[in-house]
Amino acid sequence: MSEGRYEREEYLEQDDDERETASRFKSLIALAVLAVLVIGAVVLVDRLRDVSRLQDCLMTRAANCNDLVEPPKPVGVR
Repeated sequence: MSEGRYEREEYLEQDDDERETASRFKSLIALAVLAVLVIGAVVLVDRLRDVSRLQDCLMTRAANCNDLVEPPKPVGVR
């Protein structure tokens, strides 16, 4: 009662539902990674813009560049 080669391989192959599920899962992972990258890029651009604004102010030797800098927050206070 040995099974033929093709009968054993039938159980190893993915059916259409399994392929579709795997494809959706991969797409969701790719979307999540892309979302993290976009959010990171937006935060980075915002920080770089703030630093650039402060550097521009300092290069003009202005006396009131403190308005561009947030005062430090005490530890433990949110």
